[in-house]
Amino acid sequence: MMLDAISPLGHPVGQSVPMELFPNCNVLERSDLGAVLCVATDAGTKFSKALSKVVGCPMPEEHGAYTTQENRRALWLSPRSWIVLCDLNEEQKLVEAVTAAHPDHAVLATRFSDALGWISLQGETAEGLLRQGSFLSFVAGGFPVGHAKRTLIAGIPAVVLREAETSWLVGLERSRTRYFSEWLAGLTESFGEPK
Repeated sequence: MMLDAISPLGHPVGQSVPMELFPNCNVLERSDLGAVLCVATDAGTKFSKALSKVVGCPMPEEHGAYTTQENRRALWLSPRSWIVLCDLNEEQKLVEAVTAAHPDHAVLATRFSDALGWISLQGETAEGLLRQGSFLSFVAGGFPVGHAKRTLIAGIPAVVLREAETSWLVGLERSRTRYFSEWLAGLTESFGEPK
């Protein structure tokens, strides 16, 4: 018997599936993204430069801006951990490369796409939709493009990336992705008025 992998919302893995929720905001489930969690046994700054060479993307050394190189993005999670977003088919290669570069297990890498569900929101109303469940930023200028942070949205722990002015990517624990999508479906683009 063969089991087929499915996304947190029940779609085949490896696809970007539209959710058809709002006329002015494209919402997609992104199971086409691979994710590798890298955790260091000591301060991440001791490993970030060497790890950057291994994963092919500069590793951020503090919270805030995420880094990109080619088709990879690296997000700072904590002083000792990062998430590297990549093509789904590159996930295992990255894990193996990090393991080979650190045979002493000073940095551990694990496939993380099974742990997180990714939802993309693109459109003029995307920020307003997310704000209905969270304070995205307390900074006077708002949440800057090219930055990422950990926060709660609708009471759910999430990793949020602002990819462009009207483009957001939200990573959620797999078990809470369906709840988040149901919460999102209950929102209105008119912010407070019934649908």
